[in-house]
Amino acid sequence: MFYTILDFPKGSIFLAKSGKGLSSAEFMKSRRDLGRVTKFFRERDIPLVEDRVKFQLEERLFRQYFEGREVDFKALSLDRLTGTAFQRKVWLETRKIPYGKTETYKSLARRLHHRGYRSIGQALSRNPLLIVIPCHRVLSSDGGLGGFSAGLELKKYLLDLERGKA
Repeated sequence: MFYTILDFPKGSIFLAKSGKGLSSAEFMKSRRDLGRVTKFFRERDIPLVEDRVKFQLEERLFRQYFEGREVDFKALSLDRLTGTAFQRKVWLETRKIPYGKTETYKSLARRLHHRGYRSIGQALSRNPLLIVIPCHRVLSSDGGLGGFSAGLELKKYLLDLERGKA
């Protein structure tokens, strides 16, 4: 498994990929978070090798995204190492939310013919691919931010970035 770390105005993103595709895009507030984000791989004896060259496409897409340009991350191949069948279904549906648009946990649940809005939120809280699976675009029914595993400050920043307000 290869990895690199990309810096952006609010922190860094740890990216990991196999020969099949991207498997992790984790937010790091600082480089001290590296141990936390690599724990999954260490626990499974998956060796990590730093290699920035293997991430040219990802680096370009994330750079454009953080410049406030509309980016479609669907060009990236994914290698999902985690997730239940339900979580993957939620992540796949969330990936369809267009840049600059938002959905609610309720509307996402309805599209999936699922009654539990909270379980949608729980599935999104385990999203291993920050921004690539745009769970930051999912809001509460009242328009509130709801939750976000990387913190509400980052969620607001990403939404503002997509609205041209960051």
